[in-house]
Amino acid sequence: MKVAAVATPCRMSTSGGVDHVALGHSLARKVGVNLDKARPKTRRMWEARGLAVIALSRGDLTEAQKIMRPFNRNSGARKVLEGETA
Repeated sequence: MKVAAVATPCRMSTSGGVDHVALGHSLARKVGVNLDKARPKTRRMWEARGLAVIALSRGDLTEAQKIMRPFNRNSGARKVLEGETA
């Protein structure tokens, strides 16, 4: 039996912006990743993705790339994303 995913709204932080932790957890749930049982590094990666999405929503691609750089193990893909020749 397949269970439909329930969309949960992201919390707003005290400063009035979107909470990047909640956004990252929401993104993980949408792709089927259970962060309750995940390793701390996996949780940090998804939380960073939430922060990167917020940076992208502001139009700041450079900041989004900077946020995700520690989690990108593929140097060839990283060079392409940064506009360098692979």
